Amino acid sequence: MASEQLDFDAEWRAAPEPLRRALALAYEALAAGGLAVGSVLTDADGKPVAEGRNEAYEDGPGSGPLRGTPLAHAEMNALGAARTGWDLATATLWSTQEPCSMCAAAAEFTGVGRVRYLAPDPWALSSGNGTGSEAEPGRPHWLLVANAMFLRSVVVASDGSGEPLILAHHRTAEPETAAFHDSLPPGLPTAASPEDWLRPHWAALAELATARELRTRP
Repeated sequence: MASEQLDFDAEWRAAPEPLRRALALAYEALAAGGLAVGSVLTDADGKPVAEGRNEAYEDGPGSGPLRGTPLAHAEMNALGAARTGWDLATATLWSTQEPCSMCAAAAEFTGVGRVRYLAPDPWALSSGNGTGSEAEPGRPHWLLVANAMFLRSVVVASDGSGEPLILAHHRTAEPETAAFHDSLPPGLPTAASPEDWLRPHWAALAELATARELRTRP
């Protein structure tokens, strides 16, 4: 176990700061019972200057005026924290998930220079309309983490007695993501941070990440 912990900590530290922060924001949303998506806006030097997480399904006091509205996607909250005078042409908008059409349009309208996302849009994959070929997780581990958190938030929020269709579809479209989701403890996480939540599952995550690399290799 000590070796696994060291391996995880080394990988986590090696990941770019905005990637780690976006995953941490997605984890905050998941732990709060919301939709697990996090987003970070960085300046030309890669320094985080604004951030947000999905708050569309959360009511009560929050961090912004969009909370509890259909507009409160992670990317919209991150862009809403930017200032009008900023030169966003040199900025990068990071997200744990592929931005939806609304968020992609907002990034284009505000002149964001580059958009990076860790994992493909789960809804698009489930409908057969997406491939996620432009995802940039750095290491495939973070793609699995981002989408597993997203799937878990949908599963917990589901009112039906059966498995949500989005998870059922992922068993074919992204089997490694589905397998990692299934390996995690049921329900919402209670760990204080994504690092504490993920560390015990690093061996399974690393094995599934390798399997995905082999499956998707040209």
